Amino acid sequence: MVMDDLVVKPMSTISSITLLNKFNVKDVGVLHEKVVHFGMEEVLKLLKASFESKAVLTSVFMSSSIQAEK
Repeated sequence: MVMDDLVVKPMSTISSITLLNKFNVKDVGVLHEKVVHFGMEEVLKLLKASFESKAVLTSVFMSSSIQAEK
């Protein structure tokens, strides 16, 4: 599992439950998995965002999906 701040943690049931509790998630139905594919452009965006933000994945991938919806 890769966290928004690029911390990599092993994916286990207990780590998933701990994460849900940490963010006070009561309804797991509102969660969704997002698979992203990226090339050199996205890698450069990730590198840049890692210097500017603690929410690297959100900055790079969610902002581009919001722009694509417009």
